[in-house]
Amino acid sequence: MAIGEAGPGSVRSGVQPRRLEETLRARLGRECVYMPSCRLGLYVALRHWCPPGGRVLMSPVNDDVIFFVVLAAGLRPVQAPLNPFDASIDIDAVPADVWGSLSAVLTTNLYGNPDPAPRLRARCASLGIPLFEDAAHAIGSEVGGRPVGAWGDASVFSLSKHVDAKAGGMLAVADPDLADVLRAARDELLVPRRARSELTYAVRPYAEAAVRGLGLRRAAWATLGLLGLTEREGIRMPLRPSELSRAADAAPDLGAHHTWVRVDMHDYR
Repeated sequence: MAIGEAGPGSVRSGVQPRRLEETLRARLGRECVYMPSCRLGLYVALRHWCPPGGRVLMSPVNDDVIFFVVLAAGLRPVQAPLNPFDASIDIDAVPADVWGSLSAVLTTNLYGNPDPAPRLRARCASLGIPLFEDAAHAIGSEVGGRPVGAWGDASVFSLSKHVDAKAGGMLAVADPDLADVLRAARDELLVPRRARSELTYAVRPYAEAAVRGLGLRRAAWATLGLLGLTEREGIRMPLRPSELSRAADAAPDLGAHHTWVRVDMHDYR
C-alpha cells in the first residue's frame, strides 16, 4: 500500500488522507476518495461503473499502465482517433457504430492539455454511459470553465506528478453517495504496507534529482535495476502476449494483471 503524501498511518483512517480529500473537494466541488495511486483509483472506478467485457474508448497515446488497468478490469480498450493538433480525442472522427458499442469513455488530458470534456460529457450523457477523466497530468488544468476532473462521472488524479507527494492518488466522483461504496472497494484491494516500499518512495525523488544534476543516469538505471525497481528499458513495457492472454482469461482480476499494472510503482495498492 503506497501511502505517499498521506504520511505514516492508514489509508483507511489517516488524518492526511482526509485533509487531501478536503483540499481537492474544495477545488472540484466533488466528493473525493484518497487512493494509494491513480491507477488503483481508475481500476476501482472501472469496476464500479462498467460491466465485464465492456468497451472503453480511450487514447492510444498514454502510459501503457492505463491500457493494462483497463484489461485488468475485464474491459476492452477501443483506440480513439486523435486530434493531430493537441492529441485529444477527436469526437467527430469516431464512427457512429463505435459510439453505439461503448460502455464508457476515458480521457487522457495528455501533459495537462485538456480533452474536450464538455462535448464528451454531452455525448456520454446522450448514450447513457459514464465518462472517466484521467487527470493524472492535469490537476491544475481547466476546460469549459471547470477544472479537469469536474466533468466525468469519475476522475482520477496522481499526486506524485504535481505536488511532490512521492505516491498517492485521488478518485473524485459526481455522486457523493458513492464515496463509502468506493472506499470499501478500495479497502478490499489494499495489501499490507512494507517498510522497504515506503523507504523507496521517500528516497527516490531525491535520488532522481541528484541523477539529473550530476549526470549519473547510467549508474542510476543500473542501481534501480539491481533493486528490482525497473521493468522496462524504453517507453513501453514488454507485452508478454502468452502471459497476457492467460491473465485476460481471468479478468476482471487485478492480481492476474499485477506484473503489468505494478510497473514503476510496485506498491500501487
